[in-house]
Amino acid sequence: RFRTDVNRGMGWVHPYLARDCSYSSNTDTNNNNNNNNAQNNHDANNDNSNNEEKEEEVGGRDTEKQHLRIMKLSDVKKAVMDGRFMEVQWSNTVALAMLHLSLE
Repeated sequence: RFRTDVNRGMGWVHPYLARDCSYSSNTDTNNNNNNNNAQNNHDANNDNSNNEEKEEEVGGRDTEKQHLRIMKLSDVKKAVMDGRFMEVQWSNTVALAMLHLSLE
């Protein structure tokens, strides 16, 4: 756990390194397709109200779309050494993971 908002004492980052993970084609972790389909239909019908709610929630305007990027470990090492992780929380998390892996 690392403090990210030292002036106000409100921000924390909890980095972790996930190991021995694998891909799965099963995206339904509850094995309850009927409830998920009903929820998806409900969500689709309420997209506008959800956007309005996000505007009202704390930090809602600061949220941004994130994209999954799959990288080779060697590319991640190069990116962290080149300073390509611009956000301090990500720089910290990736650099700590690289240090941890180098000690094994």
